[in-house]
Amino acid sequence: MEEFDCTLRRYLRRPFDAAPKALRRRVFGVDYLQLRGRQSGDLYVTRRGWPVLESIVPSQWFVGDRLRKVGRQLAGATGAVYRVPVTHRAHDRFALVVKFSRFGQDALLSMGPDQVVDWGERDRIAVSEFLSPFAELAHVERLRAVAGARIPTKAPLAIYSPGTRYLDWELGRRTDRRWWYDRVMREDQADQPEDARVAYDWERLYILLYHWIDGIDLETAHKEGHLSERELRDLTDGARTELQHFGWDVLDHKPRHLIVRPNPMANGLIQRRGRVLWALVDYELLMPYQPEAAATADAQPGERTA
Repeated sequence: MEEFDCTLRRYLRRPFDAAPKALRRRVFGVDYLQLRGRQSGDLYVTRRGWPVLESIVPSQWFVGDRLRKVGRQLAGATGAVYRVPVTHRAHDRFALVVKFSRFGQDALLSMGPDQVVDWGERDRIAVSEFLSPFAELAHVERLRAVAGARIPTKAPLAIYSPGTRYLDWELGRRTDRRWWYDRVMREDQADQPEDARVAYDWERLYILLYHWIDGIDLETAHKEGHLSERELRDLTDGARTELQHFGWDVLDHKPRHLIVRPNPMANGLIQRRGRVLWALVDYELLMPYQPEAAATADAQPGERTA
């Protein structure tokens, strides 16, 4: 079981910025505290994750078969994504989204017959690759900064990389794309102190931790009769339009990526000021949006600037 230094407890009552300087990291504009486990695993904790550190350390969710037995793999997820309830001193229903990063693997996206896209988007889909874990969290934070409450997302809490090592074929990563992810990371870390630089270890897993959002996905809401086929399409298209309005897009945008809440007092979904409330919950293909721009020249799977 991966244990972390118990002396860190004395820092938990301090603000994030009061933690020891030796722990501080900055990757793609996001601040982290890097904690090293006794089995050589690394936990990169965000500002949002620091106040709930005791709930997100791997001993809470990554022990033996706990992820499989206590956690629940999310229906419709194309990768390994789990909901895992964990203990929290103030919230009885606190839960994590545990997501295994697929960066370096083939995305293999395709467009459906009814999907209307501009030529710029066709180019982006053709060269699409999954975001690296640090890039994914950076994109989520940027989206949250510009969209605020208009586009709620899961709160990014941490990135965990267990110390266990694997062969290339076991992780499914393309060795011919390593250089690009590494290059983007090196360029970002060039201005950081040498002893605080972060680099990817290609023989290890990377697991992203988010705060769970209660609700059901839009496809499930349709199947349960909370909205019609027309409303399903309109809400899915409207969500994408709003994302693009704020300068972002999800290349594989689909109803499964939107979370809504049924109205317990009436048929339908919870609304505010005539607008159905929804949240975006899938980010591994969350990219800056430039309408009708051929993005092949700027395609960077490691991290893409807005």
